[in-house]
Amino acid sequence: MPEDARSAHEVLERAFRGTAYLARLREVLADALRFEDPEYLCLLAEPEGEETVVGLVLFGTILGARRATRVHAAVATDPRVQLALLDAVRETCVRSGERLVVCELPQDTPFDLTGIALVARGYREEGRIEDFVRDGVALRLFVWRPAGAAASA
Repeated sequence: MPEDARSAHEVLERAFRGTAYLARLREVLADALRFEDPEYLCLLAEPEGEETVVGLVLFGTILGARRATRVHAAVATDPRVQLALLDAVRETCVRSGERLVVCELPQDTPFDLTGIALVARGYREEGRIEDFVRDGVALRLFVWRPAGAAASA
């Protein structure tokens, strides 16, 4: 909700301050907070009984792709929070009948925990472009498909 904007921005700032990724993630979060485009949604994680945001996931539909969702970023310092956020996206996608969820992720330090969490939650690395983000930093493509979804659908 709009009243959560400050907390969401603080989570991004803590995780990506001083990196080349912060500006783009700010843009994605701003789009999500406007509630105008289904490509950009945001879920926040708060410990039960507390009002402190400890993580967030930015995700949304992929325009032009039938029943496909993209995870833009999952941000939390606690691996359990990362897993819970990815579970929430996955459960939402199963309920809405999505055929796949994709996440393009730089193979770079700020995304190490997310890469581990994606694999732990059943995402497979199905593509990689070496030196795509910058020299020495690959772009990895992770994909999760619900049970029974055809790989080529």
